[in-house]
Amino acid sequence: MKKIRGVLGLAGSVFGAVSAVQGFRNARKDKDKLLLVNASASILVAITGVLLTIRAVRKDELK
Repeated sequence: MKKIRGVLGLAGSVFGAVSAVQGFRNARKDKDKLLLVNASASILVAITGVLLTIRAVRKDELK
């Protein structure tokens, strides 16, 4: 069950990253600095989510 939760967390982070990259592209195209900062922060959040999911799955495998 925990592995399923990990896979779902990873999928959510990946979809979040795709959305953030798309937002980043739009912000660069529109030259909107505030949207650019928001998209950059969203990318960092997505990366952090992936790393936390990987750590949780590894901890469960060690038990």
